[in-house]
Amino acid sequence: MRKIAILTVFSLIFISCEKDDLLVMDNQQMIVENTDFPLIIKELSGGDTYKEYTYNDRNLLLEEKSKWFYTSYTYNGNNQLIESEYYVDMGLVSSNLSVLEEAGNREEWVNPDNTEKSLTKSLEYNDRDQMVTVNYIRPSVSHSEYSVFAIENERITKQLMYWKNELSHYIDYIYDERGNLIKESKYRVSSTGITELLTTTEYEYDGMHNPFQSFKRLLTPGINTNPNNIVKEIYTIHFEVDGIAGKVRIKENSYGYNDMGYPIRKNEVTYVYK
Repeated sequence: MRKIAILTVFSLIFISCEKDDLLVMDNQQMIVENTDFPLIIKELSGGDTYKEYTYNDRNLLLEEKSKWFYTSYTYNGNNQLIESEYYVDMGLVSSNLSVLEEAGNREEWVNPDNTEKSLTKSLEYNDRDQMVTVNYIRPSVSHSEYSVFAIENERITKQLMYWKNELSHYIDYIYDERGNLIKESKYRVSSTGITELLTTTEYEYDGMHNPFQSFKRLLTPGINTNPNNIVKEIYTIHFEVDGIAGKVRIKENSYGYNDMGYPIRKNEVTYVYK
């Protein structure tokens, strides 16, 4: 379970409705989403609750809660995500062994009252309701940090990452005909404009339903947009590490499914639905 949490911390450091689905409040229509998706409320690891999810009255993800991290989400009246706030126990990635051990043994779950905010993401949309920019705000960091996105066929195909108003990295996204992300390529751009391929990740899928599509408003290419579930990831490092280039890591996932075709288990993690 701690391994899952550490991987999550690293990922944070580097970041049609039918008529019956409409509720009327204060003379305004409130669009309720995800009526076709079961909503995950818990993830269990070793029989213990590892993560919890809460939703607002529009079926949009409101909070992710865990022992080591907490995230809150804010939406506008069009159900568009406009802000995410992340709180993380950074002791999980400390080089100090005593700090690392203390973080691993913590009992109280992270929340905004006991942990400093690690990151705020604010999202901007164009006049076609497509996300175009994400701004990253970190404590004690005054430099500009943001990403600009290219959209094709309602899918994010490129993410341009800027640091101090200079392009520093970018990511290319490639999808299959079903809309599953099948390849993600990350590049570094030097101050002189030279581009270097850093890593690629290739994905293979099952033919079953991905429950995390209910989080599609988070707009993360892959896990929150894939119609199917990832069964294999092939991660390749293209730059030299300790004298070795082309290092490949392969991860395979196994699932158990319910009668509706949604997973109730992924590897050692069990999903509990609302």
